[in-house]
Amino acid sequence: MKKQSKRWIAGAAILGVIALGQTAYAAQDPLMLSAQEGVAVIADMQSGVSVQSPNWEVKQVVNTFANYGQAHSKQLFELQTNQVVSAGQLDVKNALYYMNVRKNFYIDSHRWKQDSYGTTVLNSLYMDYQNYLNGHRFVAGDQVETYKAEFLGILARHAEKVQNDELRTYMNEMVIFGLEQAMKDHNPTVKGYKAK
Repeated sequence: MKKQSKRWIAGAAILGVIALGQTAYAAQDPLMLSAQEGVAVIADMQSGVSVQSPNWEVKQVVNTFANYGQAHSKQLFELQTNQVVSAGQLDVKNALYYMNVRKNFYIDSHRWKQDSYGTTVLNSLYMDYQNYLNGHRFVAGDQVETYKAEFLGILARHAEKVQNDELRTYMNEMVIFGLEQAMKDHNPTVKGYKAK
């Protein structure tokens, strides 16, 4: 009986040491630290970046989103007025909504605080996209390439400062999810024309 008790106590002690080690490792997560501390820890680790941002998938979805806006607007206006419009309406409201959903998913699931490095980076990226998209609800047909370059440029500028592959992946996925979901929703905020 005493041997069994000693084994149980030894097993509990080992589990305690493992749990303590896991907690210490989690506390060193640079994305959980304050913004300034997180940057310092990543710099100390000399992390090599291997995740491209924007990656090929982001470029592909931005291309699709810009072209989708052109085609969708043309269909709506042809149905309503029998005219072809020269500027495509982009689904800005839904794109921002879904970007925010994905951003908050990462923040909440990692339990990052408001001043943590991960939260600061994702919020800053989201705010830049919010400002840009709200100013570009319509894109003229001859400005589509410029729009794509500017849209990708926002992500590229933010990624230049981020040397953490996990966070760069989240940045890419935030954009991909936002645009893909917006296109799937078919812009329910725009009501189609119905003849009376």
